[in-house]
Amino acid sequence: MKEYFYIIISLIFLLNFQVYSQKNEEYELKSVKFEGNEEYSSSILDYVIYSQESPWWFWKFVHSITGFSRGTSYYDSTNVPRDIETLKGYYFSNGFFKVEVTSNVEIDTTSKKVWITYFINENKPSLYGKLKVLGLDDIPPEIYQSIESDIAIDSNKNYSQSVLASGIDKAYSTLLNTGFMLASFDSTLIYLDTLMNKANVDAYFTTGKRYKIDTVIIEKSGVGADLVEDSLLQKISGFEQGDFYDLDKIRLNQIRLFRTGLFNTVSLSGVKKDTVGNFVPLKLNGNIGLMNELSPEIIINNQQNAFNLGLGATYIRKNFFGEARKMTISTSFGVQDIFQVNFGDIFKNFSFRDTTLLGYVDARIIFEQPYLFGRNIYGIWENYATINKQNTYNNTIYGTKLTFEFEMPRYTFINFLSLFYNLEQSNEIYRTYNDSLSIKTISALGINFGTTTIDSLLFPTKGYNLSFQIEEANSLPYLITKLRGNDYDGALFYKILMTFSNYIDISHKRTSILAFKTKVGHVQAYVGDYSGIPINRTFYAGGSNSVRGWRANELVPKGTPALRSGIIQGPNVKGGTFLLESSLEFRYRFLNYYGITLFADAGNSWLGYKQFRWDDVAIAVGVGFRYYTLVAPLRIDFGFKFYDPNDRRFIFDKKFWGNFVLQFGIGEAF
Repeated sequence: MKEYFYIIISLIFLLNFQVYSQKNEEYELKSVKFEGNEEYSSSILDYVIYSQESPWWFWKFVHSITGFSRGTSYYDSTNVPRDIETLKGYYFSNGFFKVEVTSNVEIDTTSKKVWITYFINENKPSLYGKLKVLGLDDIPPEIYQSIESDIAIDSNKNYSQSVLASGIDKAYSTLLNTGFMLASFDSTLIYLDTLMNKANVDAYFTTGKRYKIDTVIIEKSGVGADLVEDSLLQKISGFEQGDFYDLDKIRLNQIRLFRTGLFNTVSLSGVKKDTVGNFVPLKLNGNIGLMNELSPEIIINNQQNAFNLGLGATYIRKNFFGEARKMTISTSFGVQDIFQVNFGDIFKNFSFRDTTLLGYVDARIIFEQPYLFGRNIYGIWENYATINKQNTYNNTIYGTKLTFEFEMPRYTFINFLSLFYNLEQSNEIYRTYNDSLSIKTISALGINFGTTTIDSLLFPTKGYNLSFQIEEANSLPYLITKLRGNDYDGALFYKILMTFSNYIDISHKRTSILAFKTKVGHVQAYVGDYSGIPINRTFYAGGSNSVRGWRANELVPKGTPALRSGIIQGPNVKGGTFLLESSLEFRYRFLNYYGITLFADAGNSWLGYKQFRWDDVAIAVGVGFRYYTLVAPLRIDFGFKFYDPNDRRFIFDKKFWGNFVLQFGIGEAF
């Protein structure tokens, strides 16, 4: 028995000694360099290869005490040939078919350090040549032309595998959306014309039969299954017998079904095994929940560019009077800029004039219906009452709003569109102006539209968002008043707001993102004047989703015109009629759930675009931290006033705490 014991101890010792010896033989990879690369920067190529040089000593230290960042990287000789093949593959995929890659490895056995240099001879890239789309002989001419347009290549541009793949994916989707349910993409063959330096492309597809919808099979379960008619679900599914199979439409209709709130889970799909001839049935499989729901809520949002925290309660009645109509009754209140609140004196000092507690109280009833006028139009009728308490004013709003949301095709430039009508009364009390009251009623018609191409709502790494809001107010009551022979004492105005954000992956691993946002808004009264525009229709800047060196809605125009209650002098309490904002962020995500952001924000609001001055643009810089949950990222931003139009001293000449704002938010700033 003792002999076995000694043998085991000896083996453990030898194993530990071998591991220790191997560790002592490890060589730190001090640097990886690239020479001859002109088309792609070294930072891009560094993310392509397997070998990674050791980070800066500070990041090693952070890694040693927290586990974050990255520790020392060691040289692995087997990675060098893999790196060469990977670099060639990267260049090949971008048209550099004649690229040459060699390496030089320098080893210092004394310091146990290694330096690697990759020498790249890119040579001239190949342009796109001829395109042939094969396997589409039996499809209608208009679909064939659409597919050719999807894959269209520009013979004046370098060959790019990613661009070609994107076009092929789009063409494949076209087939799936025009009845070719069993279509497949087979392969591409690239033929190099060395004389002309062209890359000719042959793309092979298999289409199969073109299918039509036979019927919609309803399979439902759950506690509310007996309370929802099959005919209603078939109607909402959006398909009738004889319609061509359309995968995009199936996905959109599944979203519409889920949006009714009737289902805990729902799926809509073609039953490929049950095809008969050129017909295929659809199956709607859903688990239907309770028709009545009552739930308390913790309110966390970023309304009015400020972080709000509060409580609420919501009652939902599903399938209200049939037609999958949903009724929602909700009430809530939120405390704004919670980090500025003195909770010790919150009840003692609470009053109309108290500015230590800001926020809102809201109550509303909403009716939603997913299928209007026999079309795929989502209707929303909202009635609401809101009290908004701010530093310089209180605003009580009563209103009703009717919205029609249209489902747009996936590949159109405009892929979201909604029309709305809003009737609203705003009672504005300006506490800084002897509690003067201003009552404004508006009747507004508007449109929201735009496009989004981002790849993720939680952490977008590529693509862009572009949205427009256009609103015209009071033409209808103006015409009615004039027809009656009376004078109209309100203001007719229009409002335009454009927001653009763009996201660029600079790491090729979707961890380092450069994000940019710009927002431009303009309001103009063409009958009446500024005083007739409601306070909630004007523009403010500052806050957690705006210029983060200032508190919410703190950036307002200098001076103010006369209010209807009289000529009032002093600082402005209303927002501006012209808004310009811009933000630039570098976002770095690590360990899946954590992120750090460096940002710069600029912007302000003015009383008209003619009052715009570059030296009035407020600039904030700062750093933020993110924790990415499955629902939305939680963020904390530390914003500093880099340039203050009202205090133009250099940033280091100001007191630190007076020049700093802590912002908390849900979701990214944009």
